[in-house]
Amino acid sequence: MIMKLDLTIAEMCEILETTPVGLKTRELQKKVQVCMDSREAAKGCVFWPIRGVRFDAHDFITQVEGKGALMSVVNEDYAGLKSIKAYAPVDDSSEALLKLAKGYQRRFHLKKVAVTGSNGKTTTKEMLRAVLSTQFNTHATQGNYNNHIGVPMTLFQLKHSHEAAIIEMGTSGPNEIKPLSLAAEPNIAVITNIGASHLEGLGSLENVFKEKLSIVSGLKKNGLLVVNADDAFLSKVRSTKSYKVITFGLRRGVIKPTHLKWNENACASFDIGRTHFELKVAGIHNLYNALAAIAVGVSLRIPKTQIAKALSSFRASSMRMEIHKANGFRVVADCYNANPSSTRMALETIGNISTHEGRRIAVLGDMLELGADSSKLHHQIGRLIPEMNFDFLIAVGKDAKEFQKGAIEGGLSPEKALYFETTLEAMNFLSEEVRQNDILLIKGSRGMKMEKIVEMLLRLEPVYGV
Repeated sequence: MIMKLDLTIAEMCEILETTPVGLKTRELQKKVQVCMDSREAAKGCVFWPIRGVRFDAHDFITQVEGKGALMSVVNEDYAGLKSIKAYAPVDDSSEALLKLAKGYQRRFHLKKVAVTGSNGKTTTKEMLRAVLSTQFNTHATQGNYNNHIGVPMTLFQLKHSHEAAIIEMGTSGPNEIKPLSLAAEPNIAVITNIGASHLEGLGSLENVFKEKLSIVSGLKKNGLLVVNADDAFLSKVRSTKSYKVITFGLRRGVIKPTHLKWNENACASFDIGRTHFELKVAGIHNLYNALAAIAVGVSLRIPKTQIAKALSSFRASSMRMEIHKANGFRVVADCYNANPSSTRMALETIGNISTHEGRRIAVLGDMLELGADSSKLHHQIGRLIPEMNFDFLIAVGKDAKEFQKGAIEGGLSPEKALYFETTLEAMNFLSEEVRQNDILLIKGSRGMKMEKIVEMLLRLEPVYGV
C-alpha cells in the first residue's frame, strides 16, 4: 500500500531532522507518497526500507529506484549508502517511521483514542468505531494493524475532515507499546484486561501489565485512562497528576451494568443508569468490551441513547465468537486467536447456553506463544472443561494434549476427552460424531487454522439420534 500524505518532502525531512541527499530543489516540494513494499514501488514514491530480524529491505533500494522511486529513507550505517541516487539518512528507519507519524498526526485537530489489552482490543476498537461514528467523523485502525508499522500506517491515513481516531496498539515483547503511544499522543487510552498472552516474549503477567500500562506514556496531559476494574492488575491503577482514571466492570467500576440478563445465545441486555442496552454479540468478554466503549463514549459526551443504538447494531468481526446455525446444530467460531483468559471466557459463555438436549462440544487447538508455562496453562484450561458444563472435548495440536489430561483430571470421562495431532484428523472424527442440537465451540490460536474445522462443520449433515 502506498500512503499519500498531506506533507512535502521538505516538511518530512524537517520532522525527521535530516538533510536529504541527491534531490533537486523542486523535488523537495513534491508531496510524500510512502511505500514500504518494494513490490509496490512506483514513480515518485518515498521508499521506506525496514531492517528486520531475518531480512533487510535496504537490499531492494536499487530495485525501487529502477521503478521510479523519488528517494529512500535509509539507515545511515547502510553499507550501500553511496550507491543510492537520492535519500534521507536516519539513525534507524523503524524509529524514523514513528517519528514521522508523530509529527504528521500533530497537523490534525481531533480526539484520539488508543486501545490495548490482552484480549478484546480489536473488538473494543470496532465497538468504539461504531459508538464514536454516531457523533464524529471517525477513523480507526484497519484490521489489527497495531504494531510499529501498523500504527504509523493508521496515522498516515488521517484527513483534516476526521474528528476522531481510534488506534489499536499491540505487543509481543517488552517496550513495544510505549513508542506507539508516544507517536499517537492519545487523549484517551483504554486497557481492556491483563491476561496470559505473549508470555514467550514478556515472561510474566506482571510484565504484561507493565507493558500494557505503558500506553499512558504518550497520553496527553489531563487525558483519560479507561481500565477494567474487575481485572486484578488494572484494579490497582489510580488517577495521577497527568491523567484521570475511569473504570468499568461487572462487579465494580464507574460504568457498571444493572438488571443484567442473558438471552439463549448468551448475548447480554442491561441498563447503565436509565438507558437500556442490548448486545447482539455473545459472551461475557463482549459485555466487557461494550462497557469499555460505553465508558469512552460517555467521557466524550455522546448521549447514552446513541451509544446504545450503536452497540445494538454491532456484529462480531469474522472468526470472533460468531454463532452459526448449521444443519440441525450450532457452531461457535472463535478462531481468530486464543490465550488462557480468552479461552476461559469462551468456555464460560458456551457453557451457559441452552443446548435443547444436545451436547456442548469444545474443539480446542493450541494456544501459542505462551512460553515456558504453556503446558501448565493448557492443563489448567483442560480442567475447566467439565466444570463449564461441556460434554465432550476434541483437543488438537501439540500442547493440546494437556487439554485432554486436564479435562480427564477434572472429571470428564476418557472416552469423551479425545486428542488429535492435526485438524484433518479432528475433522474426520467430527464428521461422523456431530448430532442434532449439539453446540460446538471452535477455539484456537490463529496459527492453528481452526477455521477449516468450522468450514467443514457448516457443510455437514448431523447424525440423528444417539
